Amino acid sequence: MTMKTTHLLLIAAASLTFSGAAFAADSGNAENGKKLFLRSCYECHGTTGMGAGAVGAKLAPNPIPVEGFIAELRHPRQAMPQYSPSVISDAEIADIHAYLATIPEGPKVKDIPILDSIGKDKK
Repeated sequence: MTMKTTHLLLIAAASLTFSGAAFAADSGNAENGKKLFLRSCYECHGTTGMGAGAVGAKLAPNPIPVEGFIAELRHPRQAMPQYSPSVISDAEIADIHAYLATIPEGPKVKDIPILDSIGKDKK
């Protein structure tokens, strides 16, 4: 079995294990999630979860379902610390997920004049 298949099975199992109602994105406390995220996650994932260079993955906007988010923190695929329930609870992870779900999309390149103009003056 490949590593990718194993990870997908882990996420599927986590999705069945956790109650969707208990961990729905809207059940988390986004305000507490922001505090937790800024305390523990921002150095690698940036203050808005949009990644920090090549260090951390992009988590927002539109984070993966909370069940997969929990599974990834418990058994990370990449070079990331593993977070056991004694370090961060499922409820705290749901709070972080709720914070990430509040982060809006950034502007499109075409909507940022200085970026949209790069390369156009060479034509």
